[in-house]
Amino acid sequence: MTKILLATESFPYGRGEKTFVLPELSRLAKEYDVTVISHADEKQIAEGWKGIKLPAGVHVVSHPRPQFAGRDKGKALFRFLTDRDGREEIRRILRDKKQRRVRLYQSLSFYAQALADQRLLQKSGLLSGDEEIVYYSFWYDYYCYSMVREKRRYPSVRIITRTHGRDLYHERVPGDRQPLRAQMERGLDGIAFACAYGRDYYDRYVRNTDFPTDRLQVCRLGTEAASRFMPAYAGGVWQLLSCSNVIPIKRVERIIDGLALIDGLSLCWTHIGDGGSLEEIKAYAREKLGKKENISFEFAGFVENAGAWYRKNQVDCFITTSATEGGCPVSIQEAMAYGVPIIGTDVGGITEMIAGNGILLSSDPDGEEVASAVCRLCSLDGEKLYRMKEKSLSLWREMFFAETCYQKIRAVLGG
Repeated sequence: MTKILLATESFPYGRGEKTFVLPELSRLAKEYDVTVISHADEKQIAEGWKGIKLPAGVHVVSHPRPQFAGRDKGKALFRFLTDRDGREEIRRILRDKKQRRVRLYQSLSFYAQALADQRLLQKSGLLSGDEEIVYYSFWYDYYCYSMVREKRRYPSVRIITRTHGRDLYHERVPGDRQPLRAQMERGLDGIAFACAYGRDYYDRYVRNTDFPTDRLQVCRLGTEAASRFMPAYAGGVWQLLSCSNVIPIKRVERIIDGLALIDGLSLCWTHIGDGGSLEEIKAYAREKLGKKENISFEFAGFVENAGAWYRKNQVDCFITTSATEGGCPVSIQEAMAYGVPIIGTDVGGITEMIAGNGILLSSDPDGEEVASAVCRLCSLDGEKLYRMKEKSLSLWREMFFAETCYQKIRAVLGG
């Protein structure tokens, strides 16, 4: 049986990757000998797994994210300056006059973390020349590069990486440049993207000219089938749901701005999710919506199981006003699986998710645009609204059913 080494950011520790990893992992475990290499930090490891039950036979190895003292940084700098990959990186950065210092520091840090992780790989005993191995990196990060370097000793290892947002788009990292991509491509057998927008971005702005385009594959993340088709709106109060981290790029305040302009329509808005801006957004909602008799709102915080929420609560519309998305948000997929219409911004993979099943906002909507979209959807007659709900479910079946998505990444992994 082919061995898969699944490299994750923190899974099964922490909570950030659970929704993304588990649907694939449950299927991978049936066909492969799977070992998860988690790069959780020491604090996350100490907290342990939180409500995660791994499929039978899956093993977990911890390679904590490296932390460096001053002496370690000096050694890494020497290696970087004398290594062929390091010298190439320096030349590439110096060709462009933009943010050279920041970019050099980013590449050096990335390189140093990869060297430390490579040492852990060598000590782990996970690699050998005697068995078929696929290294499947869930992120295009330093540990993917460490395996690319180690592949020079084990050339038979196949390396496939996913890439999503902060590890894909140049503008998502300091210096506006993803480090060491040309060097990594030389050892990669495939790159999987969570949306077509991401693949096209990589092909246009990141890909080295000699990396084959047929190795750039759209392999969307998926969700499991829903337990019910959401009942149609039955009159009374419209139930509006949003779900995201409460951080600036999600622009939750734009939803509030829109609701503040709506009169004559009874709405209950619930937001699922927490984050660093939660208290600020709560205060803003109280200020803008607190005196509106037709609008009620609730911040539900982090919800472990979104499916349980949809099973117990009515949802008439899902809305997001996010400024950017690396892929096709799982939160929207979950809503579509229940036959819920979508209102979303024209950014990233969201654009691919709205086609007859909702309303596509501009990439930077103001309150008036958001209010108009909500009112338009809520004014639809019963037949048109039902067709929109059916379209949401049919698009989910076509694009985001976990089994369908798994077969696509399965073909890329091979073995």
